[in-house]
Amino acid sequence: MTTENPGFVLPSLSQVGIVVKDVRKTMEYYGRLFGVGPFRNMVSAPKKHWVKGEPFPIKLNMAFAPIGPVDLELIEPIDDGPHKWFLDRRGEGLHHLGFIVDNYDAWVNHLKLQGIEILMNIERDMPGNKRRRAAYMQSDEIGGVLIELMER
Repeated sequence: MTTENPGFVLPSLSQVGIVVKDVRKTMEYYGRLFGVGPFRNMVSAPKKHWVKGEPFPIKLNMAFAPIGPVDLELIEPIDDGPHKWFLDRRGEGLHHLGFIVDNYDAWVNHLKLQGIEILMNIERDMPGNKRRRAAYMQSDEIGGVLIELMER
C-alpha cells in the first residue's frame, strides 16, 4: 500500500471514543464483563468550542479508563451537538479514534487539503498561559469513524 504524503503518518492510537446513552450503565457493564476500570467520570462543558467553525455550547457526561496504552472514552451527550446527532442517527457505538499529534496545525492543514474539514474543535486554557486543542475531523465518509487530533 502506498501513501500520497508519507510525511503524515498517524502516531499510535491514544483513544477510542464511544457514544453511549448512559455513561454510568456502560461503565458498570464494561467493568463487570471485561474488567475495564477504574473510570474517571466528569461532566465537560468547554468554554471554547466550535461546530463547523461556529461557536456552539456543548455539555457531555464523559468517562475515561485505560485499556493498556489506549484510553476508552465513553461519551453521553447532555445537550444538542455532534454526539447527540450521532446517537440519534446511528445509536450507540464507535464514534472516533483519537491520536495525540506533535504537529497539530500541520495535521489539520494536511487533512483540509485532502478535503476533510473540522466537524468540531475545542481549546482549553492550561496553566502557564498554554492551551490545548483538539478537533474531530470529518473523516467518516469512508469507514464511518471520525479521527480526533489532540495537541500534545
